[in-house]
Amino acid sequence: KAGVAELIEALDEDVNTYVRSAAAESLGRIGAPEAIFSLMDALHDPSSFVRRAAAISLGQMRAKEAQVALIQALDDSNFYVRRAAINAIGKLGIADLGPLLIPYLENCDPRIQRTTVTALRRLQTREALPRMTEMLEACQRNPAPRDLPLVKALVIALGEMQTATAIPTLIKVMQGYVGARSLAAAALGQIGDPVAGPVLTHALQDKSPSLQLAALKGLGQLRYRPAAPVIRGFLTDPDPRLRRMAARTLGQLQDREATPWLLQVAKEDPSPLVRPAAIAALGELGRNPDIIPDLIALVDDTNAYLRAALPTALKAVDGTSPEVQQALKRLRQDPVEHVAAAAQRACNLENHPIAPPEMEEPEASGSWLRRLLRRG
Repeated sequence: KAGVAELIEALDEDVNTYVRSAAAESLGRIGAPEAIFSLMDALHDPSSFVRRAAAISLGQMRAKEAQVALIQALDDSNFYVRRAAINAIGKLGIADLGPLLIPYLENCDPRIQRTTVTALRRLQTREALPRMTEMLEACQRNPAPRDLPLVKALVIALGEMQTATAIPTLIKVMQGYVGARSLAAAALGQIGDPVAGPVLTHALQDKSPSLQLAALKGLGQLRYRPAAPVIRGFLTDPDPRLRRMAARTLGQLQDREATPWLLQVAKEDPSPLVRPAAIAALGELGRNPDIIPDLIALVDDTNAYLRAALPTALKAVDGTSPEVQQALKRLRQDPVEHVAAAAQRACNLENHPIAPPEMEEPEASGSWLRRLLRRG
């Protein structure tokens, strides 16, 4: 944060508009709390470039102290400053400010509408959901290219806020609004109502890999087991993204009938990212001592991602067996650091103590595998 004082001085005193604007932007990126009041003052700068930069920075810094100043900036004479103020208010995390933004959904400019939708989503303003649903319905009835960014923002907001009343409209968007179909499928999964299961299953027949991926993920979120037979077919799809997502989804559905297919994928799939997903899915299926030999045979596999997925799966299929305990001990001694750490976490050291290997556990270990298996 060296140079913060100089940047504040430049924002407060420099005669050059572009210098003040750059200073405001830099202070936001740095996140210096001592700059908040200078940035608030900059909301009254003669230059709209500076006012906009100040609003953006206050939002980036989540400067709750600036809420009144940002509310006042909603009446700024400049379009871009007003839009930046709406966006910044959405980032403050003050839920009570949400109702103040709802009227901006009626603005004639779809850019203001889109920014408002995003801000209301961040603030979780549920009072706005009926109007957002109406807006999406209107866009769906009369689609226009200029409305696509607004439609995407509405779909994301309705899904993230789990708006069950919007399901019929989201289904229509998924079935026919070019550019937003995958987002609508994802939103249906987020809402979590099984009523969307049949339409998501039907979407698996679409030619769009993006829509298929979103539908697979959504079916897993819904735990919609009737789709399992169709999903199994994706384990042999040419697209490794679809194979990986299919494996993950079958695990979420706890489809035990998929066990032999998942084992085959875990052993033979050519993608280094698909095989760990199959291992994780086998673990989600729960206790199954019959597959212990198959899993133990992979302890020395060359794929480190796969080895890191093994400990949790082994514990799930039968964590008490001596064979599993021995395999876990070997994995704890794996030369790859995050594999050893994954094995250590999987072990219940109180009930099944295993002598720790002579190595340090890496900081913040484990998140890499969850990120890997969530890709797609």
